[in-house]
Amino acid sequence: MSASTSRTLRRVGRFVLIALAVIWSVGPLVLMYTASFKTDDVLAKVPPTFVFTPTLEHYRKLLDTTPFVQYLWNTLVVAISTTVLSLTFGALAAYSFTRFRFPGSDSLPLFYLVMRMLPRFVLVIPYYLLMRQIGLLNTHSALILAYAGFSLPFCIWLLIGFFKEIPIELEEAGMVDGANRLGVFTRIVIPLVAPGLAATAIFTFLLGWNELLFSLVLAGRDSRTLPTLATSFSVSDRGIEWGPLNAMGSLVLLPVIVMALLVQQHIVKGMTMGAVKG
Repeated sequence: MSASTSRTLRRVGRFVLIALAVIWSVGPLVLMYTASFKTDDVLAKVPPTFVFTPTLEHYRKLLDTTPFVQYLWNTLVVAISTTVLSLTFGALAAYSFTRFRFPGSDSLPLFYLVMRMLPRFVLVIPYYLLMRQIGLLNTHSALILAYAGFSLPFCIWLLIGFFKEIPIELEEAGMVDGANRLGVFTRIVIPLVAPGLAATAIFTFLLGWNELLFSLVLAGRDSRTLPTLATSFSVSDRGIEWGPLNAMGSLVLLPVIVMALLVQQHIVKGMTMGAVKG
């Protein structure tokens, strides 16, 4: 086999693999968005059809018959608050683990990782009893504290790798110029670790955005989030209502897409910034 033929085959192989990966990742989204514009009779056709007259009836039904806007607001409040709270305390904790020596500084990060491995359903009853005891049931605060509780170990563990990449000499130079420890952290370290913070924020935001179990148990009618609304269409006396369910999934996905686009320039750098160098 000639060298040119070998190169052509490699290019074709890479193209096929990339095409399969794109279809695997984007295909379900395309099916969901197209299904949200189909009428019920078109949705029931087998095999599915891709040539149809679009309709907004499923979106109108979703907005008119469900508290979608209220649940969307609840989800935004909980997800954003969880992200800010987790990043703030996670960054401070991760920085302290990489810059200071104290009893437990080597073992505590491993303990946080073990806590992250615990199944969430194990924590539902303890969180419920705790929130009832302090009077936070059926509030945004209950969900924010619960979500931050099991996202904070992940933030700390992930951010430790990012802070280790920042040379200590830069901080020492800032202190020589008169900056204190807080000034060095906010003016030098945080800007340098911004890609890592962006990558961590995406994962933390998704955790608060998609969580269902804790929202069902800890939240009430006025504080539940969007994942609980999906159950009203997936389990009903009429069976699964695919039209409104796809419409809701399409709307729920939009804020996540917008956030990913806003921080996309930091995501790839952030995902590789904390890697261990050989």
